[in-house]
Amino acid sequence: MPTPNRSIPFWKLQAIGNDFPLFHAEDLAGINLRDLAIAAADRKFGIGGDGILVMDKTETQDRVVLRMFNPDGTEDFCGNGLRIAARHAFDQGWVSSSFVIAHLHRDVPCEVDPNGAIRTTIGVADYTPQNVPVDSVHFLFDQEIGAFEDKRVRGSALTTGSTHTVIPVQDLPDDREISVLGPEIEYAPIFPDRTSVIFVKEIAPNELRIRIWERGVGETLGCGTGSSAAAADYLRRTNPVEGNHRILVHNPGGDIVISMRNWDTPITIEGVAETVYSGSFQLGES
Repeated sequence: MPTPNRSIPFWKLQAIGNDFPLFHAEDLAGINLRDLAIAAADRKFGIGGDGILVMDKTETQDRVVLRMFNPDGTEDFCGNGLRIAARHAFDQGWVSSSFVIAHLHRDVPCEVDPNGAIRTTIGVADYTPQNVPVDSVHFLFDQEIGAFEDKRVRGSALTTGSTHTVIPVQDLPDDREISVLGPEIEYAPIFPDRTSVIFVKEIAPNELRIRIWERGVGETLGCGTGSSAAAADYLRRTNPVEGNHRILVHNPGGDIVISMRNWDTPITIEGVAETVYSGSFQLGES
């Protein structure tokens, strides 16, 4: 059935350039969220964004629910979306400064500091092939992924809530390279659910610069789970003594800090998020 014309309130927020229209679930009764994501994330005919976020309050104190949908309508786990949701829930008065966001089968502890810093603890990096998922009987860690654009590409496949292929490089790809390599790797048959691609350059000890191709989106300015995957893979490759490691990750849209004791321990993402504007979205037949 066609979607009836609806005027739906939304808030536009961003975290390191990863931007999303955010909706309240209570305003979306009867609306197909996949269709809403495709319409609202469209940068020419919609609000524009790297996807949409849908939030809901719960009857439990200091607990909210988050869903994220890519611009192609697929649902995913989103590290920057979590900080955006934390910012919004706190600003709306739904939660105190310490709370939990339930997001795609995970309970994510969150903290909002008075200075605006937001910390989320998203879990542990996982290279297990069936969990990534990747069509392999062995872990894909620091080894050849395949040949793309006549280049033998070496890297790792892991999940930090979302599937990532991390590729260490001496020089980050230019615009042409990422526009070709990104989708080729994203849709490689070895990845049954596709993969995001994170190109990583170490610029100093515990300091990385990345360029991002996100599945279902394309190139983006920031990725929290991708930054986490890059940091975890960096620690696994460099194998430092276990300790309180803080990895500064420069995304094209800004910086975040990834903290963990070792590559296989819980990951905390620290950064900021902000509300850009709010409005109403007219959803319905054109």
